[in-house]
Amino acid sequence: MNTNIGVFEDRDVVREQQFGAIWRDLIPKVFADVPKYYDKGNAIASLGLMSLWSDRFVKNIKLPEGAIVLDVCTGTHEVARRLLKYNPNATVLAIDRSAEMIEEGQRVIAKTGLTIDATVGDVHTLPYDDASFDAVTLQFSTRHLRVVEVFREIYRVLKPGGVFYHSDMLRPSSIIIEKPYMWYLPLFLNLTATLMRSTEESRQCVTYFSESIKGYLTPAEMTELLRAIGFENIEEYSFMTGVFSRHSAQKPMTAK
Repeated sequence: MNTNIGVFEDRDVVREQQFGAIWRDLIPKVFADVPKYYDKGNAIASLGLMSLWSDRFVKNIKLPEGAIVLDVCTGTHEVARRLLKYNPNATVLAIDRSAEMIEEGQRVIAKTGLTIDATVGDVHTLPYDDASFDAVTLQFSTRHLRVVEVFREIYRVLKPGGVFYHSDMLRPSSIIIEKPYMWYLPLFLNLTATLMRSTEESRQCVTYFSESIKGYLTPAEMTELLRAIGFENIEEYSFMTGVFSRHSAQKPMTAK
């Protein structure tokens, strides 16, 4: 299968029509509320799997010595921190829309003595020069974005031969997994919101988080999107047919 990029652009239009108001108005309020319990809340909702998956994701990232890496939608720097843990000679930059999430990430990273140069900004228009990074990472955020725009920006800022590493909860490719997963997700998100005493805005997003997966990409569709953007040497790995999924994709050496 070789899907035209227009198919994915059309799907982004539909997603923005469905969720655009939430992305613009509600999600920023949620991420202003959750920074101090974000990692703990994820651990509860995922039955402890989120941290293990993040660690496995970063351990599978292969960086050249002295690599310059960008972590997109960095949140509290969970991926960025692990990148430095496993690649102490790397330089890690980070960007996220939420000043509150970055502030919490900087507070945590300061305790380690490490440095992450973090920027508050719109990831749909990355404030970096073309061909700036050896690798770009993005985890657990793509469903809140216009995916094609962000992936094009990531392709632009990668050096030729650079690699994009993506990890997210996608739409399971098996209906046998999808149905119980869609039952489980709002149940445990509601439980997490109650335990963490979340704000009303965070509680309002429980339905959104599950609904956004229903119309999202399967792992195979994510592979096709990456190919349509122009990436090559794409590798895909999924757990439970897409409940957790990760991809790596290389910008061609001949790309300008």
